Amino acid sequence: MIRKVVLPALIAALAALGPVSVQAQDFLNAQTPSHNIFCQAAAPGINQPQAQLRCDIMSKTTRSPPPPRNCPLSYGDSFVLNPTGPGSLLCHGDTVQNSEDVVIAYGTQWRPFGFVCTSETTGITCVNAEGHGFSVAKASQKVF
Repeated sequence: MIRKVVLPALIAALAALGPVSVQAQDFLNAQTPSHNIFCQAAAPGINQPQAQLRCDIMSKTTRSPPPPRNCPLSYGDSFVLNPTGPGSLLCHGDTVQNSEDVVIAYGTQWRPFGFVCTSETTGITCVNAEGHGFSVAKASQKVF
C-alpha cells in the first residue's frame, strides 16, 4: 500500500521541479599513424568549465620521471593541456587509448576545441592559444 502512495507523490514532486536539463560532455579522439599516441579533447561541460586535451603514449624508450608523492597511480605517459598555461604530466589510472580513433596523418594538424596538434613521423606536438603545450614521441617527451 505504501508503494501506491509513494510513487504518485514522487512523480508529482519531480513534475513540480519543471524541465530538467542534462548536458553531455563532448569528446573528440584521435591517434597517430603509428598507433602509439592517443589523444582526447574534452569540450567545456558541467563538471569541467574549460576545454582540456590529453595525450597518452603507449610505448616509449625513455624513463618516466618519479611521480609526485600524491600520485599512487600511473605517471609519465599521459600529458594534459588546458586553454591557458603550460602542459603537464597527469597522474592517472586509465587511458584514452582507442584503436577506433581517427588517425591524424603525418604532416597534418588536428584542431579540437582551440588546441592545435601537429602529427609528424617523430611524434605529436600539441599547443594551446598561448603557445604552451607538450611534445610526445617514443624517444622524448617534454612539456612547455
